[in-house]
Amino acid sequence: KAVVSTQSTGERSETQDDRKRRYIRVAARCGHTVLTLFVLAGICFNQHSPIYQAVQEDDSLTVAVFAAMIVIPLTFYYVASLLNPGYVPIIAEELAADRASLLKSTSNYYCRWCDQAQPMRSKHCRECNRCVRRFDHHCPWLGNCVGERNHRYFVLFLFFEDILIFRCLGLAWDTSRSSDSALEWVQFNGVLVLCAIVLAIGALAVSALFGCHMYLVLHGLTTWEHVSHNKITYLKRFPEDSTPFNFGYCKNCFIFCCYCSTQNWEKYIKSLT
Repeated sequence: KAVVSTQSTGERSETQDDRKRRYIRVAARCGHTVLTLFVLAGICFNQHSPIYQAVQEDDSLTVAVFAAMIVIPLTFYYVASLLNPGYVPIIAEELAADRASLLKSTSNYYCRWCDQAQPMRSKHCRECNRCVRRFDHHCPWLGNCVGERNHRYFVLFLFFEDILIFRCLGLAWDTSRSSDSALEWVQFNGVLVLCAIVLAIGALAVSALFGCHMYLVLHGLTTWEHVSHNKITYLKRFPEDSTPFNFGYCKNCFIFCCYCSTQNWEKYIKSLT
C-alpha cells in the first residue's frame, strides 16, 4: 500500500514524482500562454486586421474591448490553474494512532493512498497524489485538478475563452484576402489559415466542454459522479438519472457560483435517511 509521507505540520514532503508533476504543470501553463499569444499575433499583427487598423487609427475603445477579451480568460485560466482545488489536508504522522477514531467520527470513506478519512464527494487524484473535495476531474491543460475551490473559475475560463475564440475566428475571416494567384493567396493567408485551424479545433473542444459542465452545474453533479454513478458508494442507492445533490437549477447555480465555504455533504446525506 502506498502511503503519503507527512511532516509534523500535516503537509506532505516533496518527492521526485512531485517535482516531475510540478514541471509538467509549468509546461502546460506555458504551452497555453504561448499558443494563445501565437494565434493572437498571427491575426492582430497582419496589417489588414481590424485590430491592427484600430491601433493605427487610435480607436482606443475597440482595442480596449479586445484586450479585455484576452486578459479575462487568461486571468481565469491562471486562477483555476494555480488555486488549491480543495485538497483534503494530510493528517500528521503523530496523529496516526488516532486515524481509526477519526475515520469513524468523520466519514465512512477511506483513502488507502493518503491513509486517512476521505470526505464525501472527494476522490484521490493519481496525478496530484492528493484527495480533492468535490472532485470533478484532473485537467492536464490546467496542470491542476478541478474541484470544490476552483471549479467555478474553470467554467468561467471556458465561457470567456469561447467568446475569445469565436471573436478571433471572425477577425481571421475579416483579415483574409483573395487573390488570383495561388502563391500570393498562400502568402497573404497562410498564417491566418494555420491560426484558423487551431481556433476551430479549440472552438469544438471548449464549446463541448463548456456545454457539458453547464449541464453538470444545473444538475448538481461533477464529471466523476456523472461518469461513475454506479461505482460510487453514496450514489448507488439512487437511480442513474437522479442525485441527492440536485436542488433545482437556480439553487444549484447559486451554490456553484456563490458558496465558498467547505460543504459538509455527510451531514446533508444523513438528513435524508
